[in-house]
Amino acid sequence: MKRAFFITFLILLILLGCNNHEKIDIKSPSYMFSENSEINGELKVSLMGECNNNENSFEGSLTINDIVFKKVIFMHKSLLISYEGAKRTVLGDIYLDKQANQFAIIITEPELYMKLTNGKYQNEGLVISSPASNLEEAKMIEEKLKALE
Repeated sequence: MKRAFFITFLILLILLGCNNHEKIDIKSPSYMFSENSEINGELKVSLMGECNNNENSFEGSLTINDIVFKKVIFMHKSLLISYEGAKRTVLGDIYLDKQANQFAIIITEPELYMKLTNGKYQNEGLVISSPASNLEEAKMIEEKLKALE
């Protein structure tokens, strides 16, 4: 009986050690800007889900103002992909520092760009940085995150 208890305890300990998922819940002031235009302003952005530290991947939801993406997946320095049923949409590139709770998204999806700016997409990325409340902070976060390995 003691041996069975010990083996069960050992298996549970190993399984807990293998669970390498980390909850992410970032809700902070965000700022959007475009390098080649005068588009800039504050936004409400939240990123919630789980990071798989073994694969360095994220799966969860993204909300930008009132626009909700229920399922997004990405890895740091990669494409931000949204799924709605079988429909797959590349929203842009994303950079994440989960320890500092910072991210930068470069929106390249024309429909989302138009919803956020009320302007036509001109092949220029729209940057959203968080946490940031002004242009200087937003640019600093974007540069910092792009430099991370």
